[in-house]
Amino acid sequence: MAFGYFMNMEKLSLTIAEKHISYMTENNYEDDCFLNIEKLINNIESGFVVITQLSCYFESFLNTIINACMNYNGEVLLKCSVEEKIDFIFMYYQKDWQIVKGQNPWAIYKKATRVRNEMIHFKKTYIGDGSGIPNFQLGGQWVAEFFTKQSMMLIRDGYVNLAELIANNLGLNIFKNIDIFECDGRDGLVNYIYDEMNINIDESRYEEISD
Repeated sequence: MAFGYFMNMEKLSLTIAEKHISYMTENNYEDDCFLNIEKLINNIESGFVVITQLSCYFESFLNTIINACMNYNGEVLLKCSVEEKIDFIFMYYQKDWQIVKGQNPWAIYKKATRVRNEMIHFKKTYIGDGSGIPNFQLGGQWVAEFFTKQSMMLIRDGYVNLAELIANNLGLNIFKNIDIFECDGRDGLVNYIYDEMNINIDESRYEEISD
């Protein structure tokens, strides 16, 4: 009998983000006024990977709900914006997602998205004058404070908390310990987010999920 194998982009994206967070330093300063060019380049390089992968993580999370939990087999919904997908998902489950919009994880998501979008569509190259590189803004955030290890850890936690907040409001479950590649040979639990009612769960494995 052949088994099915599945790939979890959520887990892959988080793994990449966490790896690049580990490459970052805690500050970007040369002294009290100017930025250290080596620290800055390192932290922006790694931080850009982090926020880009976290964006992939969250959109994959929403797509998995649509595909696996709502059993949607089309393409139209998957091409919608993030907010359009959330609107549809919460309408499907007959829940009000305004409670999600009003909480800190959503504010973190919006902040990181503004920085990511400005970098992807980068237009303005001038950052300031001086005898060294001054602190400057991207997407409304000061780079010296935004692109640090601690800041990226908080943003990573914000994305994960946002996913958990959505899952809790919809009555869905997140398998935090899932692997990037999963086989349906045991209990059919192969997705990062799932509806427990649709799966025959191995209770011993469920203990891992709850840890």
